[in-house]
Amino acid sequence: MKKYLVVSIFIIICSSNSVYGQLKEHLIGVKAAYNISGVGFNPTRNEVNITTNKNYSLVYLYYHDLWKTMPYFGFQASFSYQEQGYKIDNEEIRLTVYELPLVSQFHIDFWKMRFLINVGGFMGYRMESTKGFESTDNRIDYGLTGGGGLAFVLKPVELHLEANYQYSLSYLYTPKKFSELNLQFTYPHQLLFSLALYFHL
Repeated sequence: MKKYLVVSIFIIICSSNSVYGQLKEHLIGVKAAYNISGVGFNPTRNEVNITTNKNYSLVYLYYHDLWKTMPYFGFQASFSYQEQGYKIDNEEIRLTVYELPLVSQFHIDFWKMRFLINVGGFMGYRMESTKGFESTDNRIDYGLTGGGGLAFVLKPVELHLEANYQYSLSYLYTPKKFSELNLQFTYPHQLLFSLALYFHL
């Protein structure tokens, strides 16, 4: 009896590992986002966030296992068009930014859903500004991003609902003297609520 029990457990483990080992999925999709956007001035200028829905992405997503036993890993690469900005007093500044986010997307699958956790970074280029750019302004953008969400797996498609926060490590304007002792720094940040539609390849 014990012999059959050991053999049965061995078969179950091997079969589960083979399933995990086959868990490689390629998806491509489109994403739209609602953006709560701002720029942190330090020292502050009593800046205010703005909102915009002009945020679109083309996304590639690759889910894979690790050592054929842990099917929790994924890699996401995007090409994104974003509108960002901020408001000071009655002046509202809006920027057009192109970005390349690269994200590790960890996922836990259950039923026909996935629980998602995103950690990564991004690089971008600030194309246009309603204020215009000075030659000393920093148009190269880069920073960190993280967030999470839920996915609904309806093969051959998936729907992803996510919230992600971006913090730029690249100042927007060249630091200027705020006082005799202090410079003023400007770091953009975004809170993005997105809906994505993916197709399994």
